[in-house]
Amino acid sequence: MLPVEILREAVESYAPYLQPSGEMHDPVFGEPTQYGTPYHALCNAVLAREDGGERKSAYADRAVRGLEAALDHVLDPGLPPTASGFDGAVSRSNHRDFFWPPILKTFLILRDLSIDGAEGFAGRISGVDIESSFAQRPPSNWAAVWLSGEWLRFREGLSPFSKERLDLWLDTFFEAHILIGQGLYQEPGHPNSYDLFTRYHLADMLVEGYDGRRREDLEILMRTGLRRSLGVQLSDGSLASAHRSTGQTWTLGAQCAFFTHASNYFRERDPELAGRAEEAAYRALSSFRRWQRQDGPYSPVENRLPPGHRVGYESYTADGHYANLAAAFLAGAVSNGLNRPFTEPSGGREASLLLEHDPTCRAVLHNGTYSLHFNARPAPDYDAFGVVDLTFGPGRFLQFVSSARYLESGRFLNFGMASRSRSSRDDFVLIGRMEGSLTPPSLELEARDRGSPYRYHFEASVETEGVYVEEATPGLEERKVLLIPYLYDPGTGTITKARIEAGGVRLVHGREEIEISYGAPVKRVVHLTGGLQNRRGHCGLLRIEFREMSEEISYRARVVR
Repeated sequence: MLPVEILREAVESYAPYLQPSGEMHDPVFGEPTQYGTPYHALCNAVLAREDGGERKSAYADRAVRGLEAALDHVLDPGLPPTASGFDGAVSRSNHRDFFWPPILKTFLILRDLSIDGAEGFAGRISGVDIESSFAQRPPSNWAAVWLSGEWLRFREGLSPFSKERLDLWLDTFFEAHILIGQGLYQEPGHPNSYDLFTRYHLADMLVEGYDGRRREDLEILMRTGLRRSLGVQLSDGSLASAHRSTGQTWTLGAQCAFFTHASNYFRERDPELAGRAEEAAYRALSSFRRWQRQDGPYSPVENRLPPGHRVGYESYTADGHYANLAAAFLAGAVSNGLNRPFTEPSGGREASLLLEHDPTCRAVLHNGTYSLHFNARPAPDYDAFGVVDLTFGPGRFLQFVSSARYLESGRFLNFGMASRSRSSRDDFVLIGRMEGSLTPPSLELEARDRGSPYRYHFEASVETEGVYVEEATPGLEERKVLLIPYLYDPGTGTITKARIEAGGVRLVHGREEIEISYGAPVKRVVHLTGGLQNRRGHCGLLRIEFREMSEEISYRARVVR
């Protein structure tokens, strides 16, 4: 299967919701949400060029209608905003900022294809007053979006602004919000998602020919940002969970797009790095294709449960815009050379370690098919302290990805140690610095539960045959507990079965099987199969209560099949 065919399947799943006006309606809410219309138009423009055949004219017609509708919306800031919030009542706010790159790119493709009337869009594009129409200014991630579109308008001679004005907008990003040495864009909570999102749009400016005063900074950020993106990509191709939106499928499309840009950029400059970027793009594509619902619209989140269930959704998530954003990122990657026939990646990665202290306090370890992500400074409303992600390679559903949340209490749980009296780590704080080594990738750290006289000690080693973990509270002997919140139902029609055995647990999801082994004798096992969710779906929980008093526990997780 070619990447363009994966794209086409996702795009066609939204064809029933495309209106004669060119607007994209959400499958659940039945009206336009945020910025679905321009991104769906861009997808169709790319399909008209890359996969046209007999359908070229139909794709081009969809793109033209969508472009007209999108331009109508940005040309008149007085029009009501599209639906944008979905947390019990539908709210509306101005998301026109996001329209700008897909409008410009759709126009350029249609013009290059010599589609009738395409040239006529130039006058309408030149007439958009972005300062009146768009909501945010630099250094907001929203502003990075419209700025990348404004560069294209400037390049085409349609912008009223000078290059110096664009440079001044870019300055604001680099003055405080971009840590160029770490390759990190900062916003509250330091979400991995919007770091990637913002860096992608700045990288897009670079590869689209930006030659202003900040070009050298963008070139440095391309390299340092690539290294960070490689570090925070898990072995299944998804983005390490941290704060908001990291369970949205647009992060998979954005990885495809960013890594493809990086692979092209470094092909002559650093072939080894370019090769790693290309591998990462196909790893992300593996995860992207996993979330195509059968006989339904492509999922905006990393599960296949029905849209109306809203499992893994944020308050601002809706299928109509986030799924089309995901597809549009993939369309960008396809346009820029992601075209090798897709085969499932082997998952075998060289040993590596990303160790970040201030401001994120996160560590991601990789070896072979395994990745482990430890978040020592989680966002209270999104994740818990500890091992937030543990993945076992591409092409699999059974992974430990994101903290599981009790629906009744809202409390988050991770795979790891607890005590009989306390399962939450809400008040854990890191002590000192995390330490890591590469052969094999390993991590060691200490933390403290606020108010406790005892320290918490964590060690992990990610080896090619499995992940080994030791957790302890030195000086405090008590009956320890191992919590295993696992993915029970991702919406594929297959549920996970848990088998309790002497010395361990086996989780079986169809043909997939994971073993978690431990040496200590067990007093009892409590097994829940409902009441929890994470970003991947409905979750179960195994609570392994050990018999003897101890300061520590140790366990191993490995793939059986």
